[in-house]
Amino acid sequence: MTATVSPSFSSKDEIHLAYSRLKNLTQQTPFPTIEERRQCLQRLQAALLVNEEPLLDALLADFGHRAPQESRLLELIPLMGEIKHAKRHLSKWMKASRRRVHISTLPGSAKVLYQPKGVVGVISPWNYPVLLSLGPLVGALAAGNRVMMKMSEFCPETNRVLRDIVNQSLGENWVEVVEGEAEIANEFSQLAFDHLLFTGSTSVGHIIMRNAAKHLTPVTLELGGKSPLLVAPSADLKDTAKKLVFGKVLNAGQTCVAPDYVFCHHDQKHTLIDYIKQELVAYYPDGVLSSDYTSLINARQLDRLKGYLDEARAAGVECDNLMPQGPVESDRKLAFHIVHQPGDELSVMQDEIFGPVLPILTYSNMDEALSYIQQRPRPLSMYLFTQQSDDQTRCEERIVSGSLVINHTLIQVAQADLPFGGIGASGMGSYHAEEGFRTFSHSKSVLRKRGPNTLALLRPPYRRRMHKLIAKYWPFL
Repeated sequence: MTATVSPSFSSKDEIHLAYSRLKNLTQQTPFPTIEERRQCLQRLQAALLVNEEPLLDALLADFGHRAPQESRLLELIPLMGEIKHAKRHLSKWMKASRRRVHISTLPGSAKVLYQPKGVVGVISPWNYPVLLSLGPLVGALAAGNRVMMKMSEFCPETNRVLRDIVNQSLGENWVEVVEGEAEIANEFSQLAFDHLLFTGSTSVGHIIMRNAAKHLTPVTLELGGKSPLLVAPSADLKDTAKKLVFGKVLNAGQTCVAPDYVFCHHDQKHTLIDYIKQELVAYYPDGVLSSDYTSLINARQLDRLKGYLDEARAAGVECDNLMPQGPVESDRKLAFHIVHQPGDELSVMQDEIFGPVLPILTYSNMDEALSYIQQRPRPLSMYLFTQQSDDQTRCEERIVSGSLVINHTLIQVAQADLPFGGIGASGMGSYHAEEGFRTFSHSKSVLRKRGPNTLALLRPPYRRRMHKLIAKYWPFL
């Protein structure tokens, strides 16, 4: 296949032209075959494998410090799993669903056909620029759509390689790549897409939804928020610390489903912190100077996190650096800090932290902790560490969250057969797995009537015997 290289768009006119071209292609071929969709996924998979090293190098360049092994683990492996899962299950997903018809319609048949929506817009963030741009692309292509992708301006090197991957594998007949800052993103979200998926902050999510409303464009919003980690009295604290550190420090905590704050029993707190310190030393023996410790994406994010700590200290809240074996910061790296029992009014408890800062709250009983979580905006993820099945049942039933993970952190994102999405302030809608295919498909009902027109028996005048029978027996029809 010879692919036409599409440019990086920087003007509103070019964005509208690209959208119109994809819209025309969709009208010409509104229902791509399963072979065409599988070929797209196969070519995307092959291009990812060929460009693995350029991608890892680009991610390192954009972040400043991000170990290639970490990028592979967090972005490429989950993405490859999504592609393989979609290829394996696509025929089942595409198969029309047979439905029953009412007795009045017999003889007849009914089905639900999963039709491509058309042109899908994807707006991806900077924290996982590969996974969160190509992940939605997998679901949209599997559903038979064309896609316009708006990538983050904070990852120019990664965007360059991603554009090469998309052009090599798909060409401009399937995907257009758009780059630009806030003005371009604002214009992009006002296009009359058939579906729009946005991953980012809740504040920007409000703007995206408002823009999409101009064309009644359906949206999927993946927003984040504050994901709690609840430690039950029965939890294994050493194991909890291992998995807490894993979920919180990878990518320097710049993960939408990273544990945002910890709730533990007041008798557990000091032991848990000691285990966290041990894990941090094992991960990063030289503290922030360790080559495996990821940088914050830019100085603005570093200043924001330091501002949380300064505000907490000014309010008399204790903040501890748990990585004393090196400097507090270096090359946009910030040491892992604990914030002890911060008040709800502080920014560190109002905002999604998105970095290596961890508030720890304590409770006297589990009901107190569960009530606290219930009263706050619904989280994208909740983590529970317990050895008691009753605790799991209580969390399943009482806490409404995008996902619930028992005795681990972060791993739900890499499950190719589970949907991913938030609820309330943490988002709406989901993708990944079969749910992603459904998100990007229109479930169209198709009804076929055969044989004589039995409904003619129901026509006026209503004084006929048939309507007297209906009046008597309608509850049983």
